[in-house]
Amino acid sequence: MSEATAYTVRTPQMEDVEGFAQLHVRVWQETYRGMMDDEALDAMTVESFRPMWYSVAKAYAQEAVPDDGRAIKLALLGEEPAGFAMAGPAREAEAPSERQLWSLNVAPEHQGSGIAQRLLEEVLGEGPAYLWVARGNARAIRFYERNGFALDGTSDLRPDGMTELRMVRA
Repeated sequence: MSEATAYTVRTPQMEDVEGFAQLHVRVWQETYRGMMDDEALDAMTVESFRPMWYSVAKAYAQEAVPDDGRAIKLALLGEEPAGFAMAGPAREAEAPSERQLWSLNVAPEHQGSGIAQRLLEEVLGEGPAYLWVARGNARAIRFYERNGFALDGTSDLRPDGMTELRMVRA
């Protein structure tokens, strides 16, 4: 039995809003320091992420999630938020694939447990897809390469100073 089996992976519920808003801020502030502007990271607050998590949880609670192939999964170890993944239709008009991994975030203390792999499989499966990863996030790039993604040479400088690199899986 792998460590990842100790986690509960499920769709968002209303009681998850606060914990996952907190996790979202903490993961970004710990993971992306040095990869994007400190001012942007320091400005992130639970209050700024709470509305997004509320709307996601509410959509699942009301069975009102758009029927466009999107999938949002949360990972918990007991009651502790450990990570989340979001995928769905491509967000760019000229995307290299119809499916996009929108985000995959795992708390540092849960990295290496196998939960990122489980989350990726839950929201994306094995088919063609693409994603954006922060330049300098070598751990994430290696993880995605192990899952069949390859850098395609496309990059994007975000307003917050982060340069993202596109990875594609055929």
